[in-house]
Amino acid sequence: MKNEIQIDLQPVQTKRASEEIYNQIRQLILDGEIHPGERLPSERKMMDMMHRSRPTIREAMRMLEREGYIKIYSGSSGAVVQEINVDNAVQSLETIIQMKHMKIEEILEFRRLTECEAARVASERRTTEDLEKMKEILQRSENVLGEPEAFIACDLEFHLALADASHNAMYSIMMQVCRNVIGESLSSILTKGKKTEQKMRYQRILDVHKETYIAIKNQQGAEAARLMTVHLTNAESDILA
Repeated sequence: MKNEIQIDLQPVQTKRASEEIYNQIRQLILDGEIHPGERLPSERKMMDMMHRSRPTIREAMRMLEREGYIKIYSGSSGAVVQEINVDNAVQSLETIIQMKHMKIEEILEFRRLTECEAARVASERRTTEDLEKMKEILQRSENVLGEPEAFIACDLEFHLALADASHNAMYSIMMQVCRNVIGESLSSILTKGKKTEQKMRYQRILDVHKETYIAIKNQQGAEAARLMTVHLTNAESDILA
């Protein structure tokens, strides 16, 4: 593990001092001033630099750890900066959406606009590997039509694979965020009714997925976007009903 780094932290004067400390250190990490694997100054040093108490420093550290920016170790190791990954970003965005109390209608509308465009872009940029991945998911979906939990997992995989095929990381991240936020509502819709009703519903979903895959494979961007628009509009109607 690397030695403790030397950074210049400013005294904090605001009432919400822990948030200000959190923001200072977070920004240093995002700006690349502090790198993954580096150890932050000790609590005592940060108390001296920021003119704040130990509990305030510790609360800021806990906030940074919750968001995945650092890992706090017991003993002399202290707080170590972590590699930021997609899961951290997704979790942070989910937290923001929940704190803002956004309406589900807003989330569904954003998802539809974003994913339909992702389908169009995927038609232009998809690779052989992308197509193989989507095809394999469709085959597995066919095999689990009578198994709600397995089919719902395949449904999510297909939508994520479509976003990945756009080769724009923002589509993938936002697709995952939206799906996570509405996941419970979507699952309740997909599992309602008798087994025969569920299987018919899953078959309709699979049919649209297959048609979308063919459009993407044939680089028919407008058709892929149209199919995804219809697919997600129907899903919105079911959820909001």
